[in-house]
Amino acid sequence: MTIGEGREYFLRENVTGQAHAGCRFVFAFGADSLRFCFDVCDDEIVSPFERDNDDLWQGDAVEVFLAPDGDLTRYAELEVSPFGLRFYGEIADVTEQGHSLVKRPPPFTARAERTEEGYRVTIDLPLSALAGFDRRKMKLNAFRLDKRADGAQRLYALNPTLCGSFHKPAFFVNVAGRADEEGESSC
Repeated sequence: MTIGEGREYFLRENVTGQAHAGCRFVFAFGADSLRFCFDVCDDEIVSPFERDNDDLWQGDAVEVFLAPDGDLTRYAELEVSPFGLRFYGEIADVTEQGHSLVKRPPPFTARAERTEEGYRVTIDLPLSALAGFDRRKMKLNAFRLDKRADGAQRLYALNPTLCGSFHKPAFFVNVAGRADEEGESSC
């Protein structure tokens, strides 16, 4: 699967792969950055976290897993809560049995705002923060975690992993840019 810059995608239910219109995802390259935008429909936000690098995946959040050079044995995990808290981790030693995670200070900025339907998150990641970045080889997947008040958590993905985990790099997608445009792009 290849996704295109500036195109809108709706995240699908992660375990079944069923269509779902609850989260729109767009990405775009700028001159020296990469921007990810999520528009989420959610009337019940669960996010009790207070600081960056808290375990945001235990509540409502949006995420991008990014292999900047296409190497699926290591990748970056970027997360943002509906209130703008950020999480950044470096994932390595990826096998079917698991992976290692090292939390790092988030090298990206994020804006989160409430909307009538839920919330919107914009992530701006400097390309200089991506070791080995190669636009032609880069792979990614985008996700939404939807924590419910009853404790259940629903999972949504750009390319569903068809299981209860997002950490399945085999499901990362190739990224195609806009070959006909130069300079800043936005989403």
